[in-house]
Amino acid sequence: MKEFRDLILCDYRSSRVDVHVWAALTDGTLTISGQDLGPYVEDSWGDEDYEYWYKFDEANTEKLIEAIHGEEDPEAALLREFSGERGCSRLRSFCKRNKIEYSFFSYA
Repeated sequence: MKEFRDLILCDYRSSRVDVHVWAALTDGTLTISGQDLGPYVEDSWGDEDYEYWYKFDEANTEKLIEAIHGEEDPEAALLREFSGERGCSRLRSFCKRNKIEYSFFSYA
């Protein structure tokens, strides 16, 4: 599978929140990382910076890429399915429906 780094899935900015999400596919595993900043984050988490990671092992990376028909071009498929401000929410729902597992870590 074609490897990539720093595929931008979201670069949303507003007066209340900035949302930055990117993906990397290395050594057969997918990681989707995000960082939310701004007053909304501070009101919600008590800190102006919230960072998070979705990590897929090799088997679940393959399962996800196949489910979104991204074997030929995983970058385009990830952009099509999970880009934008609500992309992470769509990712979680998609994985739940398709029984695709990932680990999640976050901190504020």
